[in-house]
Amino acid sequence: MHNRRLSRPALLALLCCAFAQPLPAAETSPLWQIGTLDGSTAEFALAPGDHRKFKEDGFFIVGESDARRDWPYAHPGPHDAWAGGQPHTFTILFGLKTPPASGECRLEVALADTHAGGPPKLAIQINGRTFERSLPRGAGDASINGEPAKGRPHKFTLPFPAELLRPGDNDIQITTVEGSWMLYDAIALATPAGAELQP
Repeated sequence: MHNRRLSRPALLALLCCAFAQPLPAAETSPLWQIGTLDGSTAEFALAPGDHRKFKEDGFFIVGESDARRDWPYAHPGPHDAWAGGQPHTFTILFGLKTPPASGECRLEVALADTHAGGPPKLAIQINGRTFERSLPRGAGDASINGEPAKGRPHKFTLPFPAELLRPGDNDIQITTVEGSWMLYDAIALATPAGAELQP
């Protein structure tokens, strides 16, 4: 059988193609989650329709807090007179025994709805580093008034470098800097291997 030898240019082209394939992304897994990804707001404080009783911003300590008590389903914005007409910051605190060594983390936010006329613009701080995100228009007021199934769900992922996390206390702050309300379905943090929670 005749052996065919590749020319040097052909061999180089073949090697380039082989190494040009993208490397697979590092695997991540959920470190913590608030709420259940089910299209409902039922597991949060004031749900399903008592947003006008809103008094305090969400403040959640992973491993200690209860979403039914500490994390309101509706996160108001500065256009919402029923919440004081000002920006609102919801805060998540979590402790890490060890942070992930490297790679990309993801803050995963699932919303049941946003305000139809003036959806919020968010400033999200992760240990002091700020990221901005503008949200799309939602379906209407039925969702905030107790019928979340009539909302327009929206999910977004905020990737950030694992180096932002540190041993000990970590915090994530979500602030509505413009616009009106959004309704939570679930929020989670996914990290590469190596991250371990502590109280």
